[in-house]
Amino acid sequence: MYEELSELLKEIAALEDTYLEFKEVIFKGDQIRFASEEGRAAKVIAEVFVSLANTEGGAVLFGVNKFGEITGVAEDKRDLLEQFVVNCAIQNCEPKGSLEPILNWRYLPDKNGEDRLVLQVNLHKSRYYVHSTSDGKYLKRVGSHRIPIPAEQLGRLLAARNLLIPFEERPCPGAALDNFANERFDGYYKRRFQKSYMGSGLPLEKLLGNLKLAVEMDDSRWKLSNLGVLLFTDSPQMWLPGAFVEIAVYEHETADGQTADVKRFTGPITKQIDDSIEYFKTSPHVRTRSFKTGAGREDLPQYSMIALQEAIVNAVIHRDYELTGTQVIITVFPDRIEFKNPGFLHNTLKPEDLYAGCQPMRRNQHLAGFLRDFPSSVTGHSLMEARGEGFLNLVRESEAISGIRPKFEGIGQASKLTIYAGGVVNAHC
Repeated sequence: MYEELSELLKEIAALEDTYLEFKEVIFKGDQIRFASEEGRAAKVIAEVFVSLANTEGGAVLFGVNKFGEITGVAEDKRDLLEQFVVNCAIQNCEPKGSLEPILNWRYLPDKNGEDRLVLQVNLHKSRYYVHSTSDGKYLKRVGSHRIPIPAEQLGRLLAARNLLIPFEERPCPGAALDNFANERFDGYYKRRFQKSYMGSGLPLEKLLGNLKLAVEMDDSRWKLSNLGVLLFTDSPQMWLPGAFVEIAVYEHETADGQTADVKRFTGPITKQIDDSIEYFKTSPHVRTRSFKTGAGREDLPQYSMIALQEAIVNAVIHRDYELTGTQVIITVFPDRIEFKNPGFLHNTLKPEDLYAGCQPMRRNQHLAGFLRDFPSSVTGHSLMEARGEGFLNLVRESEAISGIRPKFEGIGQASKLTIYAGGVVNAHC
């Protein structure tokens, strides 16, 4: 935007508009202020950035006053201003790290013809998010003014962005192709296509784009999608806080604060599932019942491993990864296991519909599709069966052991599934 000097000077002469904003920078030591602006500088710039991104994109010129006069930026303050601008975009705009300003230092002539250093910051129109400031202001531009987006318009914008570009397909802020676990992806690709991805005939970024694992940005750079981060990076929680599974074991029938064991499973989503399953297979806190018979001792499990796997997979697949700072929590009690994940049932489905055999519209459809190509250590098949009968199987398997139907309920913005132990005198009957 405004790459040609003549075009930029012409726009400056026409003063601020929907696409262009001026900021005269004043330095007080290492503190940055803006002439004719009240309030903290970082708050002001965050408002400018989100208003441009939420409208049509545009540019901010640091070193130009409101009258279009080129005042410049001192050479020795260059790094300070640059760091300030980047920090504002990362820390003061939501979602965190989703705004990526493009910085370009230029020399522009002042009214006396002397060259002055000016920082031009370009922002693209947002395709994936409706941005807000860190204090919750959703703004747009009308002419040179930044104004709140009316509530009814904001609701339509948020709904449209979510419908047009699901969360899985959006670029993950801060996650580059360098963070991609190529060997892990190659193992997946060989299982699915019986050959290495390097034999696909496509550049890696194009291949990942076709699989919704990466996104080409407006400036032709490629970034990992949220789906790519969840499946094929070593630490998804680096970019998506809460993208992990936590297990807590209590020795009593309530969460009394005294835990017998706590585990946190991180890494790619499929590893989190595998590690959680392995925990239930080997943990002494998930007991096996023993009976003496004429033929010797018979061991009976308290839970069906098929049901536990289905519960874990469902929690990961159906959770809302946009609810940051919350994770899948599995709580083990002597008489039951509770699986809680952020986000209630998707697409107006009710709990009773699940028991009637209705298939849920999965919040993360692509993630569910990928899990069909990862093996299960429990069944020997895939982690996600294509038939869509997983929940009813979970119910049947659990009832066969405990005699109690698993309970599914919504608690605020979360879902909770409770599976009851077999061989326990249970007050939940």
